[in-house]
Amino acid sequence: MVRVALVNLASLPMPGNEPIFPIGLRCVQDALDSAGHQTRLIDFVEDPSAVDDLSWVAEPWDAIGFTIRNIDPIEISCDSHVEHYERFLGRVRAALDGHGRHPLLVGGGPGYSLFADQLLARLGFDVGVIGPGEQVMLDILDAPEQYRRLGKNITGRRYGGFMTKALRHPKSLMEVYSHFEGAMIGLETRRKTCYQGCVYCPYAYINGDNGGDLKPLELIAEELRAIHASGIRRVFFTDGIFNSELRYAKEVVGLLTELNLPGLTWSAYFTPKPFDDEFAELLAGSKVEFVVISPDSLDDHVMKLLGKTFDTRHVDRCLERCRRHGIPARVNIVFGGPGEDRESVRNSIQYVNSKLEDGELVMHVGYRVLPQTGMARQLGIPDGDLLAPTFYPFHSETFSWIIQDLDNRFMPPEALFNLMAARSSSKRMAKVPLPAHSHQPAPTEFSYLALSRQLPLA
Repeated sequence: MVRVALVNLASLPMPGNEPIFPIGLRCVQDALDSAGHQTRLIDFVEDPSAVDDLSWVAEPWDAIGFTIRNIDPIEISCDSHVEHYERFLGRVRAALDGHGRHPLLVGGGPGYSLFADQLLARLGFDVGVIGPGEQVMLDILDAPEQYRRLGKNITGRRYGGFMTKALRHPKSLMEVYSHFEGAMIGLETRRKTCYQGCVYCPYAYINGDNGGDLKPLELIAEELRAIHASGIRRVFFTDGIFNSELRYAKEVVGLLTELNLPGLTWSAYFTPKPFDDEFAELLAGSKVEFVVISPDSLDDHVMKLLGKTFDTRHVDRCLERCRRHGIPARVNIVFGGPGEDRESVRNSIQYVNSKLEDGELVMHVGYRVLPQTGMARQLGIPDGDLLAPTFYPFHSETFSWIIQDLDNRFMPPEALFNLMAARSSSKRMAKVPLPAHSHQPAPTEFSYLALSRQLPLA
């Protein structure tokens, strides 16, 4: 038996940070508890005083694990979280030294996985975990002294407990997160790499090879009942694409309808195909809060360059089915991707103005370039140089084109304020050159790369 503290760095108070329930860390904790280890989850939403007093550091831990969900909020107008993590870890190490304690320090989480090589030494971890953490943490804790000062990252692998045991969360943690306005909790139904090849998306790298596990319906039902009993009434299925395997998605939706938990609503990320009439009918009877689709552009040429496996015809059909069955929809658009120009912006906005209803548009500007993505390869930027918030090149007039063309009904004061803040931030960003020669040149007409802010060094 090993004593382990698991620290949710995603709950640190930081500008631009909006803490969400720590599903990933709870998966690791549950796996360790099931193996007989003694654990404590340190969450700064549940215990705000733990940020400053660090009293938990004095306990006789054999290991302390730290999870990083985000490196930055991926919004142009927000800064990196890395310096906040550095300062906090520095305080933790100083407190440990003061108490004469030297537990094994382990880093992990999706944000950490993307920049593991850069963050391992910078944050002072003995060992890091890339990808899913349950099985690797079990391996590490079987012989923690072997990993002390290892200075390496280990790739995660499949955890069999995902298929055999329902994930039940502590009542106190559920209660504190249920007090947020519009409280929502995530739930995994599958661990399978997304089949789509979107050039900006690192999920395949983060998730690793999990053997394509689909959680048994009886375990999903048990988790949903527990969530409902806690008082939380909104669930978000955290699958990369909920309906990527339509047969299984229909089974999960049928389960939601069968359970009929009073007041419980749910949502997820969907793709416009496969999305047939039977699926839409099932969704309509399941209390789905909204269907979230992410074409990211509504210009077919830009969609193709983004790596989408569908085009605006499929978006049309999906929205038509949603409306016919009374299903609310949200359509995510991110301006400023590969090949974006005045014409493509106009095409996307013409689609929005003519075909979307009030409240359906979710709009952003700028693609955060992340390691291990097609976008990073196109630009020829080494992974290590992407730790500072770095955005794909886009025309400086993009903001003006949006404001000029978009109907006012899609531009409430909050959206306009966010757009202006993003434009102001983009003007302050450093410019770095595009590669002069590349086997995979960036598919854009513009000769400059906007946008790598400088990250303060440790």
